[in-house]
Amino acid sequence: MSSTQLFRVSGISLLLSALLSLIAALLSFFVNLSFTAPSATFQSPLWSTHYSLSFASIALTLIGLPALYLRLRGQRGDRLGFFGLLFILVGSFLVLGMAGYFVSVLPVVAAKAPQILTATLESGFDIFPLGGTLFLTIGTILLGIAVLRAKVFPTMVGILLLAWTVLNLLNFFFQSGLLATLAGLLSALAWAAAFGWVGMMLVQQAGVSGEAKYQPQTALR
Repeated sequence: MSSTQLFRVSGISLLLSALLSLIAALLSFFVNLSFTAPSATFQSPLWSTHYSLSFASIALTLIGLPALYLRLRGQRGDRLGFFGLLFILVGSFLVLGMAGYFVSVLPVVAAKAPQILTATLESGFDIFPLGGTLFLTIGTILLGIAVLRAKVFPTMVGILLLAWTVLNLLNFFFQSGLLATLAGLLSALAWAAAFGWVGMMLVQQAGVSGEAKYQPQTALR
């Protein structure tokens, strides 16, 4: 895959990720996303839809990260960016595992064996939300600082990434209720704005690179 194709695919992936993240955040106003919600909640179509969109959004973000790092490589803070992306990668896989479980397993358990629902969620399951939040927070802080230092993306992108870490932690600690929902929506807005902005820039760069590649060259005489 050429660099032009990589930037275009990564950019489109980040733009789609931002869109799905916002839709998932809006759905949180209509469904209780707490682990302590009634078992009927886990069987709701909105529950599965929310976590399916979250799963797809995170997966698309991972597709877009390589091109983002290529823009940072060789600039100030590129090592911070590299380790930040590693932490984001680990955290994302943990969150993907949690979302996949919420979509494919939890509704079945809630429907057929609700009496073991609490035991299922407490049997070492905490590593997914706790680990995912920890790794994503550390990784996004490092990436945000790297973006601010490298200056290859607008300063606001780095600020939005750092703002996301604060808002996401608030959402995690509140767990449920109006404050948690609002914090979740604001964190989704920050995440979508940051990565959507990067995605738009990557698509634009792919277009510029493609035009330069196919521009006719004047023959030397």
